[in-house]
Amino acid sequence: MRNPNRITPILSLIEYIWRTNPDLRLCQLIGNCFPSGDNYSREDSDLEKVLIENYLNKQK
Repeated sequence: MRNPNRITPILSLIEYIWRTNPDLRLCQLIGNCFPSGDNYSREDSDLEKVLIENYLNKQK
């Protein structure tokens, strides 16, 4: 079983990014991370890393 403690941090990150980019739809926000469309087998840690690179690092 995957660690359920991973859920809150990633959702908090998505919420923060989405609130700072309210014109994006949720699927756009996630889709922008992996434009190839290969999202099904991605690990949560991959998504977290790309969210930070694509959104948080660009805000600085």
